[in-house]
Amino acid sequence: MPDNLSAIFGTILDYAEEVAAGTSNENDERPPRTSLTKKQQKAVSILRNFSTNDQKQEISFQELSQNVLDDWDISNIKSSSVQQLVELLNLPRVQGVLWAAQEISAGRFAPQLPDVPFEVDEDDGVAVKIVRIVRRGEPLGATIKCERGKVYVARIMANGVADRSGCIQEGDRVLEVNGITVADKEPREIVKLLDKCDNGIITFKLIPAEINQKLKQKKSSHRYARALFDYDPWQDKRHPCPEAAISFRGGDILEILDEKDQYWWQTRKIGFGALARRKESHDDENRDDSKKVGLVPSEWLQCQSEIPENGIDTSDDFQSFLENHKGRFYESVFRWRNKKKRRRVVVLLGAPGVGRNEIRRQFFKVFADRFTNAIPHTSRPQRPNESDGVNYYFTSRSEMERMIERKEMLEYGEFRDNLYGTALKSVRKASEKGTVLLTPHPLAIENIRTWEFAPIVIFVQPPEFGEFKHTREVYRSQTTRSHSAASSSNISQNTAATSAARAFSDVEIRQIIDNSAQMEQKYRGYCDAIIRNVDLDTTMNELTGLIYQLESKATWMPMKWLDDIGE
Repeated sequence: MPDNLSAIFGTILDYAEEVAAGTSNENDERPPRTSLTKKQQKAVSILRNFSTNDQKQEISFQELSQNVLDDWDISNIKSSSVQQLVELLNLPRVQGVLWAAQEISAGRFAPQLPDVPFEVDEDDGVAVKIVRIVRRGEPLGATIKCERGKVYVARIMANGVADRSGCIQEGDRVLEVNGITVADKEPREIVKLLDKCDNGIITFKLIPAEINQKLKQKKSSHRYARALFDYDPWQDKRHPCPEAAISFRGGDILEILDEKDQYWWQTRKIGFGALARRKESHDDENRDDSKKVGLVPSEWLQCQSEIPENGIDTSDDFQSFLENHKGRFYESVFRWRNKKKRRRVVVLLGAPGVGRNEIRRQFFKVFADRFTNAIPHTSRPQRPNESDGVNYYFTSRSEMERMIERKEMLEYGEFRDNLYGTALKSVRKASEKGTVLLTPHPLAIENIRTWEFAPIVIFVQPPEFGEFKHTREVYRSQTTRSHSAASSSNISQNTAATSAARAFSDVEIRQIIDNSAQMEQKYRGYCDAIIRNVDLDTTMNELTGLIYQLESKATWMPMKWLDDIGE
């Protein structure tokens, strides 16, 4: 019984035992209580044993309870303790507890399992075990392998039906499935046998595997990692069983449950991005995505695919190669909440033409008191209408080259023989004033993605072709009208013309969409979220809410930042 109910039940039984013994408290002003009959005393004793879980033999607790109630009703005992016990025994939830105890003490369980799990096989003269598993629509959670006509359990998937049963282990030899021998059968034939089960019940006849002590002592790992590449098991010729695998894309958060196998890890997919969480819904639509455990290639196996064609000469060279490639395919992560409300740099990543710079301009315009810009550096001469530290930080070419050599630049490039770029110190200085919003080149992600800046990286996707063309034409017509009105108010034609949005041709739109898909595939693993820029107003609203969530909720962070956090 629950602790609180058990305590109440025990207290009332204490009073009932006093009544049974005919004792009373000297300070009790209530009328003297009548002693119980021997039958009632025995009933109280049995109920006492039940409340302390000492009663093991099969007893009809409901029948006993009803007899006690009938006897006390006839005896007309009016003591408060008896009245409390009668009231308690009449409660539906107590009747339910008594019924459950009755069923459990009788050993009545569903489904009925064989009385003797082990038997001696008369043909082979070896000990075998009979295991019956109820699947109830879930995958079995085990893989098999065939060696010289014999079938073995190759792997038990963590938290699967087979794993939860505790009756099957890796290395068990499978003799029969549902009474049908599996010797010399192909794996696909065995899978069909597993699918043909009545009411989800599968019966195995197995020869137990010898326990590998070393394997038994090795604990299964449990950690989380961000995938940095796309994976489709049906396209992977190395995979021994694609049916038992899961697919994922870069940026998906994976829960690694078991990595004892050097080649294949048992993994569950949590979701995409920094806000990924396992779905709590029990709907069939979400069940596979949130609970399925599958095999994915280990980091070691992925590194093997990157070995140069001419090979590696020595084991030391191979170890060095693995070390250099560590973290290229999976990035260990942990969940972190921004309790100290520290400012994080917001990075908009996307293909040219997708609208990142226009989004950025609107944010500076609408949220001027919150978002700020990192002033870039340039080696070109200062113009009359420009101010140093406002438009640019004007410096010499030699000084910018030295900054590049010292890796002090977030990004840089050359245009018309002049250097342009954003320095890391400019980002630091801007962070003192507000939330820095950047639209850098993708190559700059490596420089900004550190704990110092803790960037929120959001990938901006373009809409579909038709929507892209329609929304941009609408936006262009609106900006053209507004600039026409500005030009009629004595604003120069050049300013109006250069400010108006340029129309994209159909070829350019398709090129933007293709470039965006390629960039997303390459950099998706470093993105915390993805947003589709359908139209400016919708994007502004969605992006504002998304940034708020990424700043306020617990998010996945690279494990390598953990030492720097110091919280």
